[in-house]
Amino acid sequence: MKSKREHQIVAGLRQQVAPALHIPDMVRVGVIASTEEHELWLQAHLMSCEGCRAPLVSLMLKRTAVDVHRPPEMPCARARDVLFRYFEGGPLPDEAVLAHITACDLCDDLFFEPAQAVILKEYEPDHLGEVD
Repeated sequence: MKSKREHQIVAGLRQQVAPALHIPDMVRVGVIASTEEHELWLQAHLMSCEGCRAPLVSLMLKRTAVDVHRPPEMPCARARDVLFRYFEGGPLPDEAVLAHITACDLCDDLFFEPAQAVILKEYEPDHLGEVD
């Protein structure tokens, strides 16, 4: 038989609302660890998921104000984790994260290239080439 405290805990847990995490944990960890399989999965997901792509496009528009000549101040894993939190409704990434994503070719290709490809396809459907 459960104690009164255990019943309170169970009742409290039932009232909690889980965040909208639709990117599997295995993929999140793989992307943070820079595994190619999971990075490819994420790129395909970003191209097909409007819920993730919309905040990413918004972020792309903000990156033009970032000083891209300064070196990245954080590791890829930290910047990628911050972006995952942003996709899930978290706060807007700060300038250090934007600087890293913009200056780091690997992170830029991972996050911004899928969004650019979708935008290009939408506005120039006959374009057949690589995204700049």
